[in-house]
Amino acid sequence: MLDRYIDKFLNYLKIEKNMSPHTILNYSIDLEAFSKFLGESADIEKVDYLALRKYLASLKEKNYSKQTVARRLACLRSFFKFLYREGHVKSNVMIGISTPKLDKKLPVFLDEAEIAKLIESPDPKTVPGLRDRAILETLYSSGLRISELVGLSADNIDFIGGVLKVFGKGKRRGLCP
Repeated sequence: MLDRYIDKFLNYLKIEKNMSPHTILNYSIDLEAFSKFLGESADIEKVDYLALRKYLASLKEKNYSKQTVARRLACLRSFFKFLYREGHVKSNVMIGISTPKLDKKLPVFLDEAEIAKLIESPDPKTVPGLRDRAILETLYSSGLRISELVGLSADNIDFIGGVLKVFGKGKRRGLCP
């Protein structure tokens, strides 16, 4: 019974929200786990604050990381918001459920010598080496994500203006000098 609501939600994410296939896959996995926890005969109308707390407790018992719990909560928050907006439930039961505090990790950066060594590592005497060096220099100088660089084509390069037309997360467009 819950499966049809999950399918509607995943289609909504794909078609209307234009979310990445990776996000949709993760949401699918998270909702499948929640559905399994509730059981096959679960009625979405009967899911309440207490059922959600029990689900969170089960995640804690299984020693899931705070990041995993936070992602699953984000998924459920979006799911129940969708169900409420579409009129499938009378209230959004996720209101009042808080996300665990996540540990903040500082990013690790390469120093200039490490960057130089990395950029100079491809063999400039070979075509793949030249390609790899161009990729590394573009990533370093532009700050692009790898997925943005992979999505570039010759049409995305403005040689006169000296900019790249980039399609980022969520198919957002931008210019990169």
